[in-house]
Amino acid sequence: MIIIFLFLLGFPCSIANAADSASNIRVDYSCPGKVTVTYDLTTAQPTDVKLRYSPNKSKWLDAEAVTGDVKAQTTGTSKTIVWDCFADNVRMGGFYFKIELSPPSEPECVWINGVCWATRNVDVPGTFAENPEDPGMFYQWNRKTAWPTTGSVTGWDSNYSTGTIWEKVNDPSPEGYRVPNFEEIGKLLDVTKVTSVWINQNGIPGREFTDIATGNSIFMPAVGYRGGNDSVLYGADLSGNYWLGTQHYNYDAYDLQFGSSYVSRSFDGRARGFSVRSVAED
Repeated sequence: MIIIFLFLLGFPCSIANAADSASNIRVDYSCPGKVTVTYDLTTAQPTDVKLRYSPNKSKWLDAEAVTGDVKAQTTGTSKTIVWDCFADNVRMGGFYFKIELSPPSEPECVWINGVCWATRNVDVPGTFAENPEDPGMFYQWNRKTAWPTTGSVTGWDSNYSTGTIWEKVNDPSPEGYRVPNFEEIGKLLDVTKVTSVWINQNGIPGREFTDIATGNSIFMPAVGYRGGNDSVLYGADLSGNYWLGTQHYNYDAYDLQFGSSYVSRSFDGRARGFSVRSVAED
């Protein structure tokens, strides 16, 4: 996060920590209650731009009712941010302003063929992995215990879990998400609406699924899995194995499987340790 400039309404103030990526910054105030910030930007990576204000430079507040060039901005001139301060219930008078730059926030789910898929694997219960190519953690079907994707483990339970669906109390997905079901994975595998290709993303092999109509895509890393009887690691960098929340039989449950030359909906023993890629709840 970089502070580009400071400004006091009506009177210019000293520029603080002026970044090479931003220049030619101007602030105008026009009635009724509109502040317009114009700036030029030079950056190699998309950047989010936030406008903040303060009466004394000690406590900074976010300008919420903003429009214009604020999300995922790249190199360009005469970019603008318009703040409707009245809409934020702010009456102007002697405020300092500053702009902050930060990497754009990545959406946690992406719509593909009518289903909003998480962009990252589930990590420890209630959290997503930091990056789309990160492995996250392994889970046994209808259990909330997380297992590492590397090394050996102790305390592995080779017994089959019970239940006909992945119960909410056992779902490791973050709040607002759940393990996908049989029908939802079918939509992801609908070749008339979704393409699937084996790629390397930042050096990690896996599959990219793309909505043909919108171009929205998700990447699923090929993390492999742990064997149900022995917890041994299999298929790392060669296969992706992702649980569905739907049972197949008393001892099996459905899953998504893929490799460099195949992708399919299959079923396996519930004691295996697979990845989880959540979907947004309805």
